[in-house]
Amino acid sequence: MNRRRRFLLIGLAVLLVAPFRSAGAPIGHKHSVMVDKVAAKIETTAEVEVSTAVRPLLGQLGEGPTFVLPTGSELWYGYAEEEGFFVSNDAGKSWVQHNNGLPRKLVYPFRREQVRSITALGVDPADPDRVILSTMDRLYLSENRGETWRLIPFHAGPVTAVALSPHHPEEILVGTSFYGIYETKDLGENWSRISRDLTFLNLSSTNYETISALVYHPENPDKILFACGFGNGLYLYHKALKIWEALSLSRERPLIENLYFRLASATQERTDWLLQITQPEGVELYSWPQFKLVAVEDPRSGLKERAVPSERRAKAEGKFGIYVRSDFAAGRRLDEHLKFLKQNGLNSLVVDFKDDSGYVTYDTKVPLAHTIGAVRPRIKIQELIKKAKTENLYIIGRLVVFKDSCLYRYNNYQYAAWEKEQNQPWRYLVRERNAAGEVTYVQREHWVDPFSRDVWEYNLALAEELQALGIDEIQFDYIRFPTDGDLARCSYRYQPPGAEKIDALESFLAMARERLSIPISTDLYGFNCWYLMEGRTGQNISLFSKYVDVICPMYYPSHFPSDFLCEDYLERAELIYQEGTFRAETLVTEGCLIRPYVQAFRLSGRELRMTPPVYTDYLLRQVRGVLSSTAPGFTLWNNSNHYYMVNKSLKELLAEHTAAKGSRE
Repeated sequence: MNRRRRFLLIGLAVLLVAPFRSAGAPIGHKHSVMVDKVAAKIETTAEVEVSTAVRPLLGQLGEGPTFVLPTGSELWYGYAEEEGFFVSNDAGKSWVQHNNGLPRKLVYPFRREQVRSITALGVDPADPDRVILSTMDRLYLSENRGETWRLIPFHAGPVTAVALSPHHPEEILVGTSFYGIYETKDLGENWSRISRDLTFLNLSSTNYETISALVYHPENPDKILFACGFGNGLYLYHKALKIWEALSLSRERPLIENLYFRLASATQERTDWLLQITQPEGVELYSWPQFKLVAVEDPRSGLKERAVPSERRAKAEGKFGIYVRSDFAAGRRLDEHLKFLKQNGLNSLVVDFKDDSGYVTYDTKVPLAHTIGAVRPRIKIQELIKKAKTENLYIIGRLVVFKDSCLYRYNNYQYAAWEKEQNQPWRYLVRERNAAGEVTYVQREHWVDPFSRDVWEYNLALAEELQALGIDEIQFDYIRFPTDGDLARCSYRYQPPGAEKIDALESFLAMARERLSIPISTDLYGFNCWYLMEGRTGQNISLFSKYVDVICPMYYPSHFPSDFLCEDYLERAELIYQEGTFRAETLVTEGCLIRPYVQAFRLSGRELRMTPPVYTDYLLRQVRGVLSSTAPGFTLWNNSNHYYMVNKSLKELLAEHTAAKGSRE
């Protein structure tokens, strides 16, 4: 199944229908304010041949923006991770930061102030001095090229696209990661979701396709253009008539990051425009309304590339394995797993060295682990390493970080998540009936404070010890905040004023990257790798990928809504892994690998009714979905450690993949 097939299955077969053709309609009357305020004309028209105009951006990484938005004149805007918003008045030759009024983040090593990550940028084509940007959940508007900013109320993030109206200064469009498109006509006092009728955006009844870019039509206030994320189409939408049209681009599935209308030329009779489409590879300019590609620019050509951790990536790449629970990581049970790996052509194992309850499963020398009573040495670590290395196996040490019953109870709950009103440890209690039929409440999860530096230090001490012992990779799991229970009553005593959840997780990973020289991986919810989000978990795949070498999405099909994507359950399983891995690869920084967990267990009623041939096919389809990625790897997960769903050896499937990859190279 190729990417085009994936694209159609998501619901964008709508390309076959074109209810109207506004792109070919006559241009309306010119707007004099646009002509007055746009600084310069672009001498590019529909008749000009496609050309490449490279405009260098001076400066190294850390001295200028990594995203650039030219307005068509000498005025350019941009932004960079950690350094915020930039403006250039000489077409990118020099840049100035304008961050007065933008939010800051508090991230290790706390030596300098960092601007919270910018997720989208929009400029008013009628008045390029007006610019709007977004962080994950906030909007900021400037009327003076970013010299000052003000907060615009909005409460439906994560925000992935923003646009200012050239017709009415109080109108703003916002695109989100999975809630669709919103519009305000009063600078954020009231919002309406205008994408309800765009049914092709629905991935399920509750989840919409990501909107990656938005722009108002320059002459008709009832029309907008928007791009779906991950290369899933560009559309022209008439809000009043509720009709839309798909626009065909120069190549298949381009990743559109921004849309903007430049003024091309203007006379008393008419105004001509260029639609500027920003993609990772550069900027394409299309004549408007003819919609013909007329020029290509590369405003980011002078940017210094980020250093790719090639040695760590090479070490972590191409790893296919299984999860091994600590009580299966010694003796006969370990030998059986090693045999299983060899029979199936697998080359790695993820081993619990600190489990879901916080118990350390080997004979650690870290003092705090003994002090809190966490040491339960089920694993003879030197024996494990020797046996695995004899079989040329790659060992990944799993450490569960912020869910930890041992550290939670330590020293009168010193590090526990806290219930402030009751001044006691926060608890998520689950209702159960005991053997006598009586109702009881049980605390199954124990969450420690992710803002505590002592908690970071404890987990990193274990990671450093495992590195010294010869473990190949450290994998952090439950690197998130709790998601179940009465979260409104949950507080964190170590949270600094102004710090957000992502700041705690990013700080921990920044410290881990500083301390560890071997590859680092992190486990994330599947949805947190399908969309750009933070939400209750605090997990942000893009930020995580700055520090880790491998992201491990849990794309378990049973965990997605039943109406997500297509109806066929087996085809859906393959599509979730195929499309999900592709999406994750576009969200992470260069050099970060995607190695999903494959669901090697049955959970839902439909899965439990599967016969052996069907559930084996179910697993193999997930594996095939992963193998379609550019740098595949996977780990089979079954918490019982009984991999019964593998009734057919994976060796042949992996050999076919290796051969196909070799022929392509």
